[in-house]
Amino acid sequence: MKKFILSLPVALTLVGVFLMSCVTQEPHIASGSYGSTMSVKRGALPQNTAMWLKNSSQVTWLPRQVSGRVDGATALDNIRQAAAGQAVKRSSYGTAPGGYVKLDPRMLRAMKILVQEGYRIRVTSMAGASHSRTSRHYAGLAFDVDFINGVKVGYSNPYWRKFLARCRELGATETLGPGDKGHSSHVHAAWPRVVPLR
Repeated sequence: MKKFILSLPVALTLVGVFLMSCVTQEPHIASGSYGSTMSVKRGALPQNTAMWLKNSSQVTWLPRQVSGRVDGATALDNIRQAAAGQAVKRSSYGTAPGGYVKLDPRMLRAMKILVQEGYRIRVTSMAGASHSRTSRHYAGLAFDVDFINGVKVGYSNPYWRKFLARCRELGATETLGPGDKGHSSHVHAAWPRVVPLR
């Protein structure tokens, strides 16, 4: 018994060290009312990744919504806001809920990797525009692209299938393109919602 009491502080210390090693000191990003709170892997801050993407000559950002609206929530607006370390604006028309959301760091990282691997893309939407009511765009988890390597997305574009396959390899769990309803002229990649941390 004496032996157990003497070793109890040591045991508690070891358990504490073990638990601390399991809980990372990583940042947490709140994705807003349509998203969730997620743990982010260590590495480049989302702001730095967004800045890199904003400055890349391989990426073009649509300065208006596909609908033609200019509402402060375009792809160009969203990447500028994210690069400044801010939550990005969502549109307030159609099914869009308005308000602001953080862009998901997994999505930004995947976009950067795609560009580093040689893809040239035009991004038409991230958190802005009007999509389906439960769209992951509103949670900052999705992006749309209508040009890949200088070719308009459509059945004849030779790049879109491999592009979406690579998005899936990088964690996207929702990928849509030609052949999917409403996606004949663009591709859509979205990352999963995560259970909120308690």
